[in-house]
Amino acid sequence: MGTFNKVLLATDLTPQSDNLLGCLVSLCPDVETEIVLAHVFDDDEDADPHGSEYKDTIEHLDGYKVKLQKHGYEEISVLTPQGDDADEVLNKIAEKQDVDLVMVASHGKGFFERTFHGSTTYDLAKDITIPLFIDRDDDDDNNDKLLANILVPTDFSKRSLEALNIIRSLREYVGKVHFLHVIEHSRDRQELRLKESDAEVQLEELVEELKVFGIDADFHISKGVASKRIDVMCERENISMIMLGRSGTGLNSALELGSTAENVILNVDRSILLLPADDNDD
Repeated sequence: MGTFNKVLLATDLTPQSDNLLGCLVSLCPDVETEIVLAHVFDDDEDADPHGSEYKDTIEHLDGYKVKLQKHGYEEISVLTPQGDDADEVLNKIAEKQDVDLVMVASHGKGFFERTFHGSTTYDLAKDITIPLFIDRDDDDDNNDKLLANILVPTDFSKRSLEALNIIRSLREYVGKVHFLHVIEHSRDRQELRLKESDAEVQLEELVEELKVFGIDADFHISKGVASKRIDVMCERENISMIMLGRSGTGLNSALELGSTAENVILNVDRSILLLPADDNDD
């Protein structure tokens, strides 16, 4: 089996969420992966099994199922729960089904609309405790290129390097990995040089570790605000996906997401694999 043995693919039946099928094939090439297709009804009338909306939804989900079966996946189930709070419903499904990856699509809303009007994707990212993939690419043709140029931002903590196990398990499909370390604060030039020197040693070790597995990799050291430097890096290197560890506290005191992860999710236009913090990581 692969890294992800059971996956919850959550769809709102929009063209954007249709792209998740290709993303799943890229992230879970092992056809023994068990797949749970889920659509959350937020309206009682739409959830009526005798209604046209429900019938259309089932037909759409069955279409997803057929496409996945054509790729060779066999263990596929379909769920259509009802609830006003979609992210809460999806969290409960993920826990009950014991999945180890949740996949959702983001619809490109801007920062203020996400922050003040809410977003299932954003709310789910705040609450979920297992890996979460967020598709941010509107182009269905790019799904097979999801692993072409992976960005791994790291502060060298265990949580920020959780991506390594996934990358190694997908090594035959990975194009190139870019490690990025951002120095956000330094008192003077001497401290900056020391931090750069220390980071270079650790990044070289990471690159060499991946090369042992036959994976092309390089590293970058930057200075500034981490989320902004990640955004710049994505544009410069044509990054296809960010693998990002989460922990810490963001702008919201109830948010255990980390300010960098929070800002990347809100503002960086790239697909993201958000990885949970290691409970044993300081």
